[in-house]
Amino acid sequence: MITISEDINIKVYTLAVKYIQSLAEENGIDIEKYYVVDEHVCESLKDIYIQFISSAQNYQRMPKVINFNGRKDEIRQILFDFDFRQIRRMDIEELYQTLRTRFDASGADSKFNSWHKWSRSVIDSAKFLCNFKDADDFKGFVKCFDYNVSTRMALPLLISEKISGIGFALACDLLKELGFTDYPKPDVHLMDVFSALGLSEDDPISTFEAIVKMSDICREVDPAASPFKVDKVFWLIGSGRFHKETPEITIGRHKEEFIQIAKRELGVA
Repeated sequence: MITISEDINIKVYTLAVKYIQSLAEENGIDIEKYYVVDEHVCESLKDIYIQFISSAQNYQRMPKVINFNGRKDEIRQILFDFDFRQIRRMDIEELYQTLRTRFDASGADSKFNSWHKWSRSVIDSAKFLCNFKDADDFKGFVKCFDYNVSTRMALPLLISEKISGIGFALACDLLKELGFTDYPKPDVHLMDVFSALGLSEDDPISTFEAIVKMSDICREVDPAASPFKVDKVFWLIGSGRFHKETPEITIGRHKEEFIQIAKRELGVA
């Protein structure tokens, strides 16, 4: 027998999948490719390191300031071709000033500067990954946390303690982008939707638990409903950014509209 909680989760998930599918079709987009994980991003520790420092800039306005993807080749030259075993020995202040000068950075010269914050993340990430002998060792480490939702949450919490500038949500993001599909990113879009529909509190931890719970329940109706897919469905609704298109297609945020539709379907005021 399906409980009330299970019924609500299935209804919201099914409605969200149909809703984003409709928006995608209206814009000539194949939505299925957004549910596929890049299996090649985690082949070496260098790959993993690059994702760490890429995720570290995904906070507020930092992606525009750092522009890691756009400046990757130049940053590669400064960071020893992303050899994290050399990077771990770098001085934070020296790296910060090098990056600031190279990219003609504006803003106050202080520890609150985006480039300074990112420099700390770059070096902390290098030190963290030096604990692993290869990519398989890192994957095995992640697997150790996969007992249940509580132990799973412990890993991004650990990463957030070890690496300056990477909080819980960003740690979830980097694990998700590395192909670990049990790690959704509880960002503002998902927190807004899940809390508005009474599925979670308005905070990252509660939202993480709610996404995983929805995934577990909805696999009864959709075996592909991993936390990664649940995350992607609601993130696309909230952001309206179809980033895999060339050029990227932006259709505007549909979060509030979806919340109202879901409330009507659920009979919630």
